[in-house]
Amino acid sequence: MSLTVGVKFCGNCNPQIDSMAVLNKLKSLLPDCRFVSHVDPKNVLLILSGCPVDCAERPSFDGPVVGVAGETLELITCPEEKLAESIAAIIQKLKQHGINL
Repeated sequence: MSLTVGVKFCGNCNPQIDSMAVLNKLKSLLPDCRFVSHVDPKNVLLILSGCPVDCAERPSFDGPVVGVAGETLELITCPEEKLAESIAAIIQKLKQHGINL
């Protein structure tokens, strides 16, 4: 079964990373996942804030949330070139641990 990831972007007013490039690379790493608007995340919510201010609003969601804020992932420093791979690893781990599909 396919995993559905809702994606929420910040306003990109002062980006330190290219959030779209990170998402596009993530899509290529996880071809079995569907990436949709944050309005209907289904299984996982991915917040992509372009800088450490992390101003993206958090929509109401009861499932797992993965947060990027500039070059941090889940509050841990992660260089931009490794963000997509690190996010993919988190999503794969969530999938392996049986989030509702």
